Amino acid sequence: MFSLETLVQTTAPLSRINLSAGLTEFPAELYRFADSLEVLDLSGNQLSDLPADLHRFQKLKRLFLTANNFSHIPAVLSLCPQLVMVSFKGNKVTQFAEGSLPEQLEWLILTDNQLTQLPNDFGRYTKLRKVAMAGNQLSSLPDSMQQCRDLGLLRLSLNKFESFPDWLFELPKLAWLALGANPACPVPEAQAITAHNLPDYQLLEKLGEGASGVIYQARFAQDKELVALKQFKGWITSDGCPKDEMNNYLNAGEHPNLIAVKAKLKDCDLPGLVMELVPASFFVLGQPPSFDTCTRDTFTQGQNLTLHKFKQLALQVVDVMAHLHQQQIVHGDLYAHNMLVNEEQQLYLGDFGAATALNALPYKQQQLFCALEVRAFGYWLLDMQSLLSAQESADFEQHCMTVVQLCLQETVANRPEFKQLKLLVKDAFAAVV
Repeated sequence: MFSLETLVQTTAPLSRINLSAGLTEFPAELYRFADSLEVLDLSGNQLSDLPADLHRFQKLKRLFLTANNFSHIPAVLSLCPQLVMVSFKGNKVTQFAEGSLPEQLEWLILTDNQLTQLPNDFGRYTKLRKVAMAGNQLSSLPDSMQQCRDLGLLRLSLNKFESFPDWLFELPKLAWLALGANPACPVPEAQAITAHNLPDYQLLEKLGEGASGVIYQARFAQDKELVALKQFKGWITSDGCPKDEMNNYLNAGEHPNLIAVKAKLKDCDLPGLVMELVPASFFVLGQPPSFDTCTRDTFTQGQNLTLHKFKQLALQVVDVMAHLHQQQIVHGDLYAHNMLVNEEQQLYLGDFGAATALNALPYKQQQLFCALEVRAFGYWLLDMQSLLSAQESADFEQHCMTVVQLCLQETVANRPEFKQLKLLVKDAFAAVV
């Protein structure tokens, strides 16, 4: 984190600047780094506009304007020659004019704003791979958006959609879609479950943190049992709505690859769930995408996998996904970074923040939505392949690539269902393991 005073005294070229200082105007001091700056984070200020000559930053690739006071998207952004990522999360954006953004944009974050519509020319942004627009007031999508054929991840939760166009579910590369907390996707109220007050639990160490909440190890006062307690951060997240997340998880029911729910919290400012405590021997299978990978997971250096272990994990993933689809739930975030595993390759799928209830959607859209998630599984298979040795990767290529290709085919309706994939995956791996 820089201060303006530090920047004034800095003579070396900087490629990244993070500046949060209650700014109401774009600081002219930044132009000293116009020839070197690639990442500019001005989140947490009080900015409402950008200078007309922002395009002087010829190398600027990523611009973060989270938690400011913007009501519009400044058109000068369209002139920035290298800009591929923009975040206006948590502003007051109501105006998104045509031609406001550069056509090479790949990653757009507009979560938690006040947009009622997107520009008719949205389809001009054909390079988009990742778009987050949860928590706005959108009720329709421009038809031109069909041209965004590279789009892999899209968040439209917590808007005002009463229906969705069929073409949305036919985008060839879309794999991670969240539509929850819209009138078109109501979540059936979950069956009654034990409810406790937060003071009934003693919070111990923090176990993890995601987009929607923080998970603690906790001790239940009555019987001293150790549990995992998830406290949601708010009523809106980058993926959607915690209330829907909670009901979707409860509606998913019991499955060996889902962490069992023990209770929910009551009489709290924010919702919360109490779950079985996963043993400390479990670890996260992957790490979230980076700026460079955009929609694809990353992995720790030196992490590896054998084909035998790969097979064990893959069979569990297809089984739990088939179960969720049977329960009329799409997970929306099928990634290795949302999976916990142990050395015996037991797997838990977590984080239902992007889940969508299918019940109220037209049947055709339900089928296509599930098929989008099959593409996510195809990507997961490729990600896991990257952890194999060179020889085992070659064996995987020879015997299992047909399954990957079925999952990734661009005609969405032709992809197999997860209940079919259970047999396909088993047979493919049987040839090499």
